[in-house]
Amino acid sequence: MKLTAFCKAWDGLCMYLPGKGLFRSKWWLTMKLTAFILMVASLHVTAGAYSQKVTISASALSLEKVLDQIQEQTGYSFFWSDQLIAQAPVVTVHLKDASLMQALDLCLKGLPFIYEIKEPEKFVYIRPGKVMLPVLTAPHMDTTRIVTGKVTDERGQPLPGASIRVKGTNNAVSSDGKGNFRLKNVREQAVLIVSFIGYKEKELTLTNKNDIMVALPQSSSELDQVQVIGFGNTTTSKRFNTGNVTTITAEEIRKNPVNNVFEAIQGKVPGLFIQQVTGQPGGAFRLRLRSAANLATGAPPPLVVVDGVMYPGATLPLSANTSYGTASFLQGGNGLNYLNPNDIESISVLKDADATALYGTSGAYGVILVTTKKAKLGTSPTFNANVYTGVSVLGKTPPIMNTEQYLMLRREGLKNDGRTPSAMDKDINGTWPEDRYNDYRKDLLGSYAQTTNASISYSGGSQNTSYLVGGSFRNNGNIQRHRGSHTDGSIRLSLNSTTNDNKFSIMLAATYLSSGNDMVPMDFSSSISLAAPNGPPLFLPDGNISWEEGTNDLAGDISKIYKNVTNNLLGNGSLVYRPFNGLTLHADISYNEISSREFMAYPTTAKPPTYANAAAETHSLSNVYNVRTISFSPYAEFSTRVFSKGDLNIRTGGRLDNKLSFSNEIHGEGFASDALLSNPSVGTRVTTSFNETPYRSVGAYAVLKFIWDEKYIVNLNGRRDGSTKFGPGRKFGNFGSVALSWLFSEEKFFQGLAPFISFGKLRGSTGLIGGDAVGDFAYLSTYSAASGTYLGKTGLSPNRLANPLLSWEKNRKSEIGLELGFFDDRIYAEVSAYRNISSNQLINQPLNSVTGMSSMAVNSDATIRTSGWEASLNSLNIKHRNFRWSTRFNISIPKSRLVKLPVNTTLNANYVLDKPVTGVVLYNYAGINPETGYYSFITLDGTKGDYTSGLKNEDKTVFLDLAPAYYGGFQNSFTYKRWSLDVSFAYTKRLGKNMLAQTGFPLGYMGLNGGTFWLDRWQQPGDVTDVPKISADFSNWSRHFYYQASSGAYSDASYARLQNLSLRYNVKAALLQRMRIKDLSVYLQGQNLLTISGYDGLDPENLDAGTIPPMRVFTAGINLTL
Repeated sequence: MKLTAFCKAWDGLCMYLPGKGLFRSKWWLTMKLTAFILMVASLHVTAGAYSQKVTISASALSLEKVLDQIQEQTGYSFFWSDQLIAQAPVVTVHLKDASLMQALDLCLKGLPFIYEIKEPEKFVYIRPGKVMLPVLTAPHMDTTRIVTGKVTDERGQPLPGASIRVKGTNNAVSSDGKGNFRLKNVREQAVLIVSFIGYKEKELTLTNKNDIMVALPQSSSELDQVQVIGFGNTTTSKRFNTGNVTTITAEEIRKNPVNNVFEAIQGKVPGLFIQQVTGQPGGAFRLRLRSAANLATGAPPPLVVVDGVMYPGATLPLSANTSYGTASFLQGGNGLNYLNPNDIESISVLKDADATALYGTSGAYGVILVTTKKAKLGTSPTFNANVYTGVSVLGKTPPIMNTEQYLMLRREGLKNDGRTPSAMDKDINGTWPEDRYNDYRKDLLGSYAQTTNASISYSGGSQNTSYLVGGSFRNNGNIQRHRGSHTDGSIRLSLNSTTNDNKFSIMLAATYLSSGNDMVPMDFSSSISLAAPNGPPLFLPDGNISWEEGTNDLAGDISKIYKNVTNNLLGNGSLVYRPFNGLTLHADISYNEISSREFMAYPTTAKPPTYANAAAETHSLSNVYNVRTISFSPYAEFSTRVFSKGDLNIRTGGRLDNKLSFSNEIHGEGFASDALLSNPSVGTRVTTSFNETPYRSVGAYAVLKFIWDEKYIVNLNGRRDGSTKFGPGRKFGNFGSVALSWLFSEEKFFQGLAPFISFGKLRGSTGLIGGDAVGDFAYLSTYSAASGTYLGKTGLSPNRLANPLLSWEKNRKSEIGLELGFFDDRIYAEVSAYRNISSNQLINQPLNSVTGMSSMAVNSDATIRTSGWEASLNSLNIKHRNFRWSTRFNISIPKSRLVKLPVNTTLNANYVLDKPVTGVVLYNYAGINPETGYYSFITLDGTKGDYTSGLKNEDKTVFLDLAPAYYGGFQNSFTYKRWSLDVSFAYTKRLGKNMLAQTGFPLGYMGLNGGTFWLDRWQQPGDVTDVPKISADFSNWSRHFYYQASSGAYSDASYARLQNLSLRYNVKAALLQRMRIKDLSVYLQGQNLLTISGYDGLDPENLDAGTIPPMRVFTAGINLTL
């Protein structure tokens, strides 16, 4: 009955997947998934209730077999001595729908046994009665026995899948879904080793008891941390992992009041560089793992996988139309803005060839695995609520000149040019009052934004079925003038169920989030310098726009309209079947769909009321996009003990990813009325664009892992991958990796040499991984429709040449690592060195214009070598009954080098042989000429001079690497009684464009204000300064453009930032018991609180004076568990 119901529900889900009419289906699909989950739960509960009825028809059957049938039908765990039961006579019994007690009474009638039933554990103990059967003499007595028991954590919660092994033998079993186990052929006085990932291992010497209870304490050691390394929640421990994986837990994430989880892990993962591009809610992030480089795409981001499905972890297909300011507004956004960080259980970052093996070519540039919270078996009903609220404000900003300073430099500029104020120079000719000062930064960016986040969940279940239901609400305001916020709400469901014998289990989960963004589609960071401080005010005292001068484009931009509704549906299911001990069959399927509708408009209210052409210049745009991905991963896993000291694990399977992206944009201009803006198609001029791109990848793999004596580990991976980005005959490629580890601290000779070293591991890996970082279907020609017609027919024109020879990029990755634990692992250090060689590069090769095409996708002979060092140090500095202090530190030093470049290539002028691929070639800046006050440069032939023209590309002789020289993080955690304080810093060493270079114009023109650094300008011959003289002459523009393309434009942008501070108080347990509350805590949190940097720009992280920097956030919250 369960299987039939599942198939019908799955058919209903599959009917939905291919459709394109997606928006109205979201809530209906969620309701169907909810009904399905509740149906499965009810079926399981019903089945469990009736399973306690026993039906047996047996004639002359052994007592052991009869008891086994009762155990299977009722789901109770039976414990007995095989020596005694084996001597019992055969049993003849016929029962139908009998209760458990009736069945036991009848089966044991007349036999020297009694039974005891324990609830709620569902244990049945069969013990000798008053009349004992004769016991065999010692020469004939069996020397082995059966040991049964249960493995739990310290709270009594069962640990399914725990390993129970007889020490020194290959006799081992795993606990079932309830934590129970039954181990045969165990000799007297044997020692059992019980272990489970994330818990401390226990050794038990057997006594006369045949049934034992084992409670494993959770391990605080870094080495026993559970690490998710693949789909289906494939896990391992850091101790036995041959790859390089960094895991961030939910405990770490919850300390950060963030909207995107990338903010929470910034500076905490060695090798992962995260840059927040804009502080706008819903904005973009840039990610780079281990200086990954590609000549076509620059720095390919790592693959992001959420609950097994490929997820858009980079920018989204927002409209690229710049008429509305969107290019500098959200910077493309990010898919993880639509996943609540509070719903995340853990994040694992996979780096080397061995760690990313299960993802093949899709993970060629690294993998970020995001696992959301799921229902857990054996948990009591629990309600949790977490609510916080606070404000976001702009951090410290460079000062801007006031009216007096501005006017002084304006007059100085005219004097330097030999000019006098004209009628157009209203700021200094007396038209505008010289004592008026408008603080445009305060007018446009000076407000604060409120932030609110509330999450609730209810979870629980039995040892066979568990559930989780939750929801969240988030609202993040906009610090910019007037209106707008980024708001979303979500609901998530999870069900986990397993059969009594633990042979079959199912997991279902779904999350649906709906988000709305109605902020002003502008970023006013640079706009504050586009008006004279003594000019007309932007707004009247009543808040309306001032049209004093007839125009006010700066304030008029606030009237622009933006609305974005985005829906994110994430669902996944897992079926697991265990036909016998050691073999597990999995089938995992995941689904993700992000769909959005953007609406932008430029109404007549953005123009002066007296402007006659306001209606003709109105704009309206509707952009609908959808990114849908389905991932299916079947695999089999077999584990066994080999030769008493070996553990063998073989895994083979496949993976299919099917992704469809489409967008449909309609742009209209010239509307008769603002009321018509909601329909772009009724404009007097309408343009449309439509794009639909499918992508599929498939892979088959086999992985073998062998551990000998818990000291020597080998991991082999072989796979075959296919991609639709390549043509016939070249779609598939063969790849693989090998990894070795040696736990030398387990060697007897080493333990005597350095007893203070509690753990030591040397690991290494190497592998070949393919890459398909090129446009979809780049091996085919594409065409576009001509704008006109001929003989009534629309023509086509080619816009891309076919290349059927296009094939896989090759990435050869190698790594060696050393891990050390000191003083019982209170200090843990890890150092890794890596080297990647990327060849057969996929690039868009520029073509001669005579071909009619600008470029063509090809495999280039270019080769890139990336390498680097990573180190981390974790320490438990103080461990006292009332006080605990721990520290974490990490540093990454990435390098890249272009080791091979085809002759006469014209791909990019900044690509230079034997130089990093992350740099730029610049003019050689020689500083401000002390005699003239102009920028000066040194040409190729060594000539130094002031240039307004005449510099050539050949004169660019300076190369600067703009990638970080190093970066990392530093965290401290303090706990005193019920108080806890966490402090996190992130730091980066790099270059960035200084404020002078980011000024798009030289100071001196009317209405163009600037920072106070202009006060240090050159004023007279002999002055030595970094700021040129003030001039409004047109030739000054040319000089400034040269400066922006020179080495002088870049300065040290290194910084250290107090990324997060969290102070939490946990209410006393005695008080909680009286209030019938499991846990209650209150907390204060801050984000981006302090930045230490000598950089003179707006922010050293995003390095863009025209973009709002990361916000400074202050929050207060409460966490309640019932």
